[in-house]
Amino acid sequence: MVYDKSIAELVKNARKEKKLSARQLAKLCDVSHTEINNIEKGVREKPALLTLKAFEKYLDLDFKELAEKVGYSEEAIEYGDDEIIVSYEKFNKKLDEFNQERRELQFKIDQKRHLGLDIRDEFEVIKEYLNSIPDLDSIISKKINNIDKLLDDLIKK
Repeated sequence: MVYDKSIAELVKNARKEKKLSARQLAKLCDVSHTEINNIEKGVREKPALLTLKAFEKYLDLDFKELAEKVGYSEEAIEYGDDEIIVSYEKFNKKLDEFNQERRELQFKIDQKRHLGLDIRDEFEVIKEYLNSIPDLDSIISKKINNIDKLLDDLIKK
């Protein structure tokens, strides 16, 4: 749906179709009623991306088309479309995605920790054997200590 009208006309007509006053729309969009009036009068020609996202939610106007109409760059439009949250539902969805990612990362950390413990068990046998060798080369002793430290770090994290 390509809009031929100005953003002022689009917002005003959509607001009236939804039977909202400027104050009611302002409250929904979390802006002042003066801002809504300025947009509808054409004084504010380029509303904030967040306001345009709110118009999409509450007036059923397409965010991308509004943003293009008022002159936002493609990058700004993509950011606004992907990242700006207007409703708690979308916020909760983003929060759920974050928590899922956090759980997956915790699982990977736990896997590494368990792998480190398994390696440590196997390495202890090798270490005991090597340390039982009289006159063990100092380079090998240093390598043993380095491996021990690496395993300690892996298991702690």
